Amino acid sequence: MVMATGIISLAAHGLRLEGVANGFFYLNLGLYPLFVLLLLGRVLGFFAGVRAELASHETGASYLALVPATCMVGNQFAVLRGNPVVGEALWVAGALCWGLLLYAFLLGVMTRREKPPLETALTGSWLLLVVATQSLAVLGATLLPGRPPDGTGVFVVLSLFLLGSLLYVMLSTLLFYRLAFGQLSAGAVSAPYWISVGGSAISALAGASLLGALRQTPALADVAGVVKGVSVLFWAVSTWWIPLVFTLRAWHHLRGRPAFAYRPTDWSMVFPLGMYTAATWRLAAALPLPALHVVAAYFIYVALLAWGLTLGAMLYHLARGAGRLAAGPPNEPGRRPAVAARPG
Repeated sequence: MVMATGIISLAAHGLRLEGVANGFFYLNLGLYPLFVLLLLGRVLGFFAGVRAELASHETGASYLALVPATCMVGNQFAVLRGNPVVGEALWVAGALCWGLLLYAFLLGVMTRREKPPLETALTGSWLLLVVATQSLAVLGATLLPGRPPDGTGVFVVLSLFLLGSLLYVMLSTLLFYRLAFGQLSAGAVSAPYWISVGGSAISALAGASLLGALRQTPALADVAGVVKGVSVLFWAVSTWWIPLVFTLRAWHHLRGRPAFAYRPTDWSMVFPLGMYTAATWRLAAALPLPALHVVAAYFIYVALLAWGLTLGAMLYHLARGAGRLAAGPPNEPGRRPAVAARPG
């Protein structure tokens, strides 16, 4: 939720929708510390369970969402409030979380004795390895103008961008293999597969954000052309993914006809739409190519609609849960006792 709110805020700022940008910034000022405190409470109160989840193929990668959430808030401070000090502090915090969570997850799944098959173990949430790495590159590129002009910062950001690009190529290949050649059940096409869009879009955003600094760094200026071409490639891949994952999601609902119910992972469908908008706007400015700016100017409303619908579903879900708690257990006085189910 923080990731989706933050990137839509930054995209809205780029498109001069300052009311939306500032409103989402203030919203994240409340959401981010709240979720960090809840996560810390979960780690301190249920450390054994968290450690087991972090070493799981199915759930471990989701913890890496903490890194892009931290970097998104850092970007909001740096871009919307011109406060690079808070941005740098959040970049350091994100980098520490990235190193701890990424290696804990990878070492945990690699050293397990019994490993699940690819069809059940690999999900779209694995692409959070890419999103986490590239989010550090994006925030780092935003903070580069205030760094010493020795090229070290540019080299670090470039290294993160290239590492994230390699991770995307590896993981997207495996995910495409699973979708094309594995047994595809309706439940397998879950919301996290939308991160395939977000992973390629944030890679395009990171590359486009880095271009200006590369051109001004003599030792790395020759790399700018490669980064420019790779950024366009990732934007094209992201554009290609959108109708595919949308159609698969629609197929899931038409085939299984599941009830529309809110799940926290639904935010992973909102974040890629905002990221695609931001990447398109940034690439349009870096190339420059005005036609891409038109795409971003319209796509921001798709992202805002998805954000509003997901927020509404979440609030309805929370209200229903609060209503059930207020009603009390079903067998309290004045209510008919529940009928026990017969065996079989």
